[in-house]
Amino acid sequence: MAREASQSIQSVTHGSVTLKIYPINRGSRTLYSVAHKESGRRQLKQFGDVGTAMTWATNRAKEIDRGKAPAFMLSPDEGAMYQRAKQILAGVGKSLDEVAREYVDAWDTLGGAVKLDDAAAYYAERRLRLVQRTVPEIVDELFAARAHKSDRHVKDLKSRLGRFKREVTGYIANITQRDLSLWLRGLGLSSRSHDNFRQVLVLLFRFAQKQGYLPEGRTEAEKTEPMGDNGEGEIAVFTADEMSRLLNSAGKDVLPYLALGAFAGIRTAEIVRLDWQEINFETGYIEIKKSKAKTKGRRLIKMQPNLVAWLKKVAKLSGPVTPLARPEKTAAEVVAAKCDPVIPWKRNGLRHSYCTYRMAILQNEHQVSAEMGNSPAMVFANYRALATKEQGYEWFNIMPK
Repeated sequence: MAREASQSIQSVTHGSVTLKIYPINRGSRTLYSVAHKESGRRQLKQFGDVGTAMTWATNRAKEIDRGKAPAFMLSPDEGAMYQRAKQILAGVGKSLDEVAREYVDAWDTLGGAVKLDDAAAYYAERRLRLVQRTVPEIVDELFAARAHKSDRHVKDLKSRLGRFKREVTGYIANITQRDLSLWLRGLGLSSRSHDNFRQVLVLLFRFAQKQGYLPEGRTEAEKTEPMGDNGEGEIAVFTADEMSRLLNSAGKDVLPYLALGAFAGIRTAEIVRLDWQEINFETGYIEIKKSKAKTKGRRLIKMQPNLVAWLKKVAKLSGPVTPLARPEKTAAEVVAAKCDPVIPWKRNGLRHSYCTYRMAILQNEHQVSAEMGNSPAMVFANYRALATKEQGYEWFNIMPK
């Protein structure tokens, strides 16, 4: 069977008539076929070189346009339809057969399930009316908008998005979920690191959306699947004896981190941002401000009596409750490792322990979730029936020696 040559299809136009010239491979030769209509039937005329084919096609198009050799006969209704179509297309710069081909191609692409004008309106809303910006441009805008955040946050953001900026340089509106998933997978990271990268991409795409660079709705970054478990980790808790030894072995820099995590369930990142002024010993409440909360929602946490006792040992009038940028690392590698016997560190163990023992006492996922800043469904699914009520009371009765 003859195969089309690698050369592109050419065409000649005269007036409203367009004829196309198709290159066709015939072994070692290339023939040029002109498609035209005669007496209502499609005919092909072949030539040995493209110049002859172009000349014949040009003359034929002129004949058809002048009506000397009509390509087909139209009925009165068809003639009127043809004239109306020509009037509609006036100023568009396309012939009737070109428009018909584009329509059919679009119809096939949509599978006939959507009206073409609806599809065009959807595309215009999501693409043509957006301000086009490249990834590097938007990353720089985000850096500028976040410059007032903590040094740790800015450094982490620049590290992760700096790599994305270098490796993905196109328009952000053209980036798909698949593009992002392939990029994340190509990093070859652990589940936690993968999800940390994914989270900054979500931040970037939401920022772009607010600036008018992306359409409304769920962003392509949010459609990617996390690999881990949203940072909560496997449920592993400390015993009351382990926690007592950790606290009594801790220095002033890491003790507030251990106490706030174990007896208030505050996240590590939130503890690092916490100031002593936000711990009110008179009212007995800790305020997690909206700007410092992971979920961007302000919450008040009622301090348990043992938490008050531990914090008063090292409390200050103001300033960060811990000077450590990575207090969990210090707790694991310095405090737990030097205990005798050594206490195996449990990742996210402080928060897991608080929720487990608090849930054992209260049996109320709604109250516990309000204290922790999580959903009731998550608390119920992960922390119910992991400890007895007696173990819960023992945990919240751990006092300084």
